[in-house]
Amino acid sequence: METEIYIKSELFPAYPGEEEEINPGRFGKRLAEFIKELLIKENIEVADLYSTDYSYELRLDQFKFSVYISTGNIDEEKNEFLISISPKKEFKRKLFKKIPTKETVTKIYNVIKKGILNNPEIQIMEI
Repeated sequence: METEIYIKSELFPAYPGEEEEINPGRFGKRLAEFIKELLIKENIEVADLYSTDYSYELRLDQFKFSVYISTGNIDEEKNEFLISISPKKEFKRKLFKKIPTKETVTKIYNVIKKGILNNPEIQIMEI
């Protein structure tokens, strides 16, 4: 199951003062906002967008389990980013149940990848 996309683009620089929300040298809020818009266009609701120590995270609650999408620059780089979707396993355990995640995560991954491929200013990096 594919859950990560590495990209290179000048479209997502840090906001002025973004370092006050996240660790120094880290950013990714513009990328998170870009992904949020892609998801909304496909009727996928974003419950929250917030900062963590090292990235920005979108939380999706409309499914049988929560989905998290993290976005952040790679190791102090100004134009290279990682997009990471969780859960990463094909099943989520919840109270004696096994909930399949692959179909939902794959759908979200495909929405994001399509939006990236449709933008000539964003390159997918092979790592």
